Amino acid sequence: MPQLIYNYGDWDFWELYNPPNTTYGRQKVTFDGPNKLILVNAGETELDFRTDVYSNWKEWLTTRDNAKYDEAVTVIGGDPLPGQRVLGTTFFLDNGWRMRTWEGNHELTVTGNVFTTEGDPIFVPTLESWTITINLNTSTLVEALVPETNLNSTDIAAVVSSVWNNNIQGQNSALAILNSIVADIGSIPDNVWDEIIDATKNQTAREKLRRIATKTQDIALR
Repeated sequence: MPQLIYNYGDWDFWELYNPPNTTYGRQKVTFDGPNKLILVNAGETELDFRTDVYSNWKEWLTTRDNAKYDEAVTVIGGDPLPGQRVLGTTFFLDNGWRMRTWEGNHELTVTGNVFTTEGDPIFVPTLESWTITINLNTSTLVEALVPETNLNSTDIAAVVSSVWNNNIQGQNSALAILNSIVADIGSIPDNVWDEIIDATKNQTAREKLRRIATKTQDIALR
């Protein structure tokens, strides 16, 4: 297993997971500090970048003197949002670090939003020619932020006043137009409302208007 040399000839990364005792269990990737390579271990076909690469890299940094190497991964996002959501996380391979999958024909799926700071591919070719498919399974990057606004009774009254006093027809405000309509309706003789205007339903103008008003209220409450 050639990757063992990057863990300095011991089996810390292949023993049971026990970080307090500096053993981290079987890792899916191996970090080659001198060559700035994240090597996918033989036989692995699925990687969750957050867990299998980023978290393991942070553990690797605390082992021996690995912190002397340039930073491999930077991250943005992850901030909490309302409704128990978080802002989508994006990872960047930095300072020339790249990934290389194992030698052999296979298909590898990497889950996570991963890029390089330079903008080139995150994977470099294997040492020999193989038939390899690498799938990058990305997730939602950004959740919409909805501002929270608290309105008191004074604010609500100001909004209502602004709406009714807004001019919607020349120099006439919405309130003035409504008052004019009410006044016009009040001047209509009562016997007009008793006229049958819908012979099929035997409805008077009064009944028709009431039905329209009821239907409008139903729509408004939905």
